Amino acid sequence: MSRFALPVSFLFMSMAVACGGSGRPPAEQAPAVAPAAAVASHMSDHFSRVHEVEEAVIRGDLEAAAEPARWLQNHATMGGLPAGSEPFVTEMRNAASAVASTDNVGNAAVATATMLATCGRCHTATGVTPKMQEVTPSAPAEGISRHMREHQYAVDLMAEGLMRPSDALWKQGAEALKTSPLASAELPDVPKNVAEMETRVHELADRAIDATDSGARTAIYGQIVGDCASCHGSHGKVWGPGVGKSKG
Repeated sequence: MSRFALPVSFLFMSMAVACGGSGRPPAEQAPAVAPAAAVASHMSDHFSRVHEVEEAVIRGDLEAAAEPARWLQNHATMGGLPAGSEPFVTEMRNAASAVASTDNVGNAAVATATMLATCGRCHTATGVTPKMQEVTPSAPAEGISRHMREHQYAVDLMAEGLMRPSDALWKQGAEALKTSPLASAELPDVPKNVAEMETRVHELADRAIDATDSGARTAIYGQIVGDCASCHGSHGKVWGPGVGKSKG
């Protein structure tokens, strides 16, 4: 099932335009737009690529992030998108270009957060409320694995809060992230800086809970993703959501 669907009202509106429902003579009609189903499919593809970029950057795997980022940067814009979406398409392409062209995890994380927030601001500006698949808690686990899955659940909620956008989902994710960091005894084989990053991610949750505007949330999410990526990339292999590549 697609994780992105346009509202029924928008689909019917697009179908009416595509079928010439305005009643204007042919010479005065606007250029033909894509069928509503094609628009919905295109946006679903768009969302999937954004999600691929996000997961790859969280893993610290910039090589894997580059391909979907280049797709977002270069794919053709189709007709039938809501009026007012044009500047956000440009912003999205610029952020995707930043991900595809950098070898710095921190820069990629900021650009990824910008992509997610741009989706949300576009949805607000155009009056489109996307239907997304519900974020559900991860399967039970023990020890560090359980803790990392809790991280992922919280971050997924915050990401959807940016993209929809949704204050409720953002705050739910921030609250879920506001848990006690792993104690040093639980991280016996990792460098001190990794433990510090793990602690900082939880500390950022406090700031996330209080953040109310898109700019502040984007900056905080970028920091969280950057710390996750730096931590995952410090173990000799890429860890994190999705299928990562092995290193070393």
